[in-house]
Amino acid sequence: MAHTFATAVPPQPFACPTELTGTEQHAKLIPEGWQAAVQDSGPRHTLNGFMVNLGPVSKADGSIYDDVKESTDTKGNVTSRLIWNVKALEDPYAVCAYSRTSLVLTRPLKGYSECVATSRRSRDTQFQMVSVVCR
Repeated sequence: MAHTFATAVPPQPFACPTELTGTEQHAKLIPEGWQAAVQDSGPRHTLNGFMVNLGPVSKADGSIYDDVKESTDTKGNVTSRLIWNVKALEDPYAVCAYSRTSLVLTRPLKGYSECVATSRRSRDTQFQMVSVVCR
């Protein structure tokens, strides 16, 4: 008698969106003598941070990355990759952070094995996050 076993299908890889659009900016309380205004173009919220949280974001329990890999090209540009091994973590969540807002995007990482956050900088500049991919 032949047995068939269902194999777990790994979840599809995903990436943090590189920019948040459609956010609303408004002040809940305006100091006396001031008025709130929104710039015509509105703020650009670009990906500028990533962490793996142990549980929902409300729990605020971040995991330290497991490895860092850096490479430098012939022009002196540096690429840095922070790597989290999330497979063995209990209840991990991806947390994508953006410039000029406290809003973050989050999703559970159950079934994923790793997340890699890639940042780059050219000579004499600061690192800028370019991508985060979880597989």
